[in-house]
Amino acid sequence: MSRNPTPLQRTALALITSCLVTGCGGGEGAATDSTDTAALSSEAAPAKVILTSTSEATVLTASALSANAPAPSTPPVAAPSISIESTGAVCDGVFDNHQAIAAAISSAKSRGMRVSVPAGVCAYSDIIRLDGVALHGSGEQSVLHALNPLREAIYMSGEGPAVSHLKLSGVKASARHSAWEATRITVFGARNFLIDHVTIEGSAAAGIQTARSASGGVISNNIIRDTLSDSIHLTDKTSDVSVLNNRIENSGDDGIAVVSYRRDGGLVQRIVARNNTVTRNRWGRSMSVVGGRSVLYENNQLSHNLSAHACIYIAQEASYATHAAHDVVVRHNTLTACGGPQTGHGAIMVISDGQESHSNIAVVRNDIHQGHSGIRVFGGNSTGITLDSNRMLGIDSPLDIRLEGVLVTPYTGGAVGHIAH
Repeated sequence: MSRNPTPLQRTALALITSCLVTGCGGGEGAATDSTDTAALSSEAAPAKVILTSTSEATVLTASALSANAPAPSTPPVAAPSISIESTGAVCDGVFDNHQAIAAAISSAKSRGMRVSVPAGVCAYSDIIRLDGVALHGSGEQSVLHALNPLREAIYMSGEGPAVSHLKLSGVKASARHSAWEATRITVFGARNFLIDHVTIEGSAAAGIQTARSASGGVISNNIIRDTLSDSIHLTDKTSDVSVLNNRIENSGDDGIAVVSYRRDGGLVQRIVARNNTVTRNRWGRSMSVVGGRSVLYENNQLSHNLSAHACIYIAQEASYATHAAHDVVVRHNTLTACGGPQTGHGAIMVISDGQESHSNIAVVRNDIHQGHSGIRVFGGNSTGITLDSNRMLGIDSPLDIRLEGVLVTPYTGGAVGHIAH
């Protein structure tokens, strides 16, 4: 039966727009592992859903949200550079350049300059610390090679630090680690930071992780392969970050993750992830929001989750003490071969363990194909959830909704999925 949206649902849709335009404020106050939901899914009976024949409200809401999403920060004006060679670096793949890199950074900071990495394999043995300093190379031929996978991190802090046009390689870790020091790039409270055109080949922990209220950043045009944890992990009250045009392959856990733990004292908020490609996750989900506010996942290509977990996962997890998700739009993404019966995951999952409930989640005009389940929604008392004009082809079970009041608009035509630029 077709019905018009209820007042509550109209209010929920309006809130999604207003939160990214004006900000909604924070909620109450290391990467998550996937939750196996097969047991949960086997018990609950399908809920009644509200079917509607018009998608105008949701499409307009998602369009407004996209137009008012956080804009990428303006890259810093290029300053003169200090080459690490001028402070004693020898980029032969063997010599330990830790002290030479630190000396170049110190000198550059005192003189308002950048640090440049020449072509070659510049090995280093300990953490590189960038406090308000930009570190750049000339592309993949400028290699920073970590000799110790447990001390391979680049720490970014202060105002306007940047890492760009570099390749990060290193000695491979024998097992997954979670320490900050084992993450390739760790952003500690930095403001207006930039990570651009960086190739990350492996990591003992995450590829890129933000923490300590990092804000105003752009993570763009990077290639991240073979991490042992999440490839891009935004947590600990991170805000106003754009994740754009990255390619992620063979991630050891989530490809792109927004995670808000209760212990952090607030929510990750105002995040845009657009035009990213995530493929062949060895574990975890392609993209997730496990607690957060005002998040837009738009125009991404997500495919072939090898562990049969969801490609898009919106969750509140009691086992990891996370918050719920609020004011989230998942729009115009293409999802291929995601989820599976062995995990109980659909291509898109919206779930809650019941400690908190989601509010205002719009899943709009996504293209889902080649999978067992399409979209699954269940758990908690979440409100304002809309599933609008999503196309599902070659899916055994397109919809599994076990939550009352979900607003569903079937796909009847028009553009769906990733739009090439």
